[in-house]
Amino acid sequence: MTKTSDSIHLALDAVLDGEELYPIREVSRLTGVNPVTLRAWERRYGLLVPHRTESGHRLYSMADIERVRKVTAWIDRGVAVSKVASIIDREISASHASTVSDGGAVRSAQADFSDWQGRLVDAVNRCDLARLDAVYGQIHSTFPVATALCDILLPVCQRFRESAPPGSTSGQWAFLDAFVRGRLFQRIGYLQPGRVTVLLATLPGGGSELDQLVAAALVAEAGANITYLPAMASFAELTAMAEQAQCEALVLYGDHALDGEAFNKGLPRLEQSLDITVAAIGPICESQRAELERTGITVLGLSGPELVTRMRSLLTGRMDPR
Repeated sequence: MTKTSDSIHLALDAVLDGEELYPIREVSRLTGVNPVTLRAWERRYGLLVPHRTESGHRLYSMADIERVRKVTAWIDRGVAVSKVASIIDREISASHASTVSDGGAVRSAQADFSDWQGRLVDAVNRCDLARLDAVYGQIHSTFPVATALCDILLPVCQRFRESAPPGSTSGQWAFLDAFVRGRLFQRIGYLQPGRVTVLLATLPGGGSELDQLVAAALVAEAGANITYLPAMASFAELTAMAEQAQCEALVLYGDHALDGEAFNKGLPRLEQSLDITVAAIGPICESQRAELERTGITVLGLSGPELVTRMRSLLTGRMDPR
């Protein structure tokens, strides 16, 4: 097949699929994952199923590119590539079930979310602080906190975070990240009399402070005052701090996979030494759920609207132990 004929087939495939398709070199540029690795993920783990031209060239949709980014995000958290597919597929299944059950209402809500996301994007692209602050405030006055953060704000943050070339930070993303983290610090720093205190500590491995603050804001929305530790001390020191803080619960945010010593010694000792509930939130609840449950720690799951419900049930003693 000639080069011209092959180009025609590339265009036809794109038209037939109703979306733009990208060759592997462009996917590599957009995601920072080299072509050899992309092919290996396809052959060994079935993580990708690209389109094929008649001459055998791989073509990827934007959905494929987003899937690659999700894969790299989980790998960066310490999850083995062989386990990533099942985690991502569970996320997709849950999202699909929600869309099917709610039908038109979900589509209407998503259109509304897209409109507000567009306003945020416009303000960020203009680096217009006053406009960004106004839109941010309007979103929070229109939607519940969990919806505002998880369905509107975080997708925009993710878009700007991923738009920067690998290994660098764009000016727009730095602008948005600093703004949102500042507003979230204000939210979790506001103490309300009569509320219980929850100590929220980040497990070893680091990760995005923005994601940690979103999780803290959702825990606060469940009816708690938050004492936030962005970098966890040793397990022994954390135990002492939890006792001194006189908190009702200790919530551990985990973004990266932990080693065996943490599950065999650190976490079990922490849970057994405290007379309060110890719970876990964040991506670690997906990647190492079984290990967490063996330590006796309550697994609350990923950040989202359901986290508010689960945390509220935990604080009121109505948490389903399953």
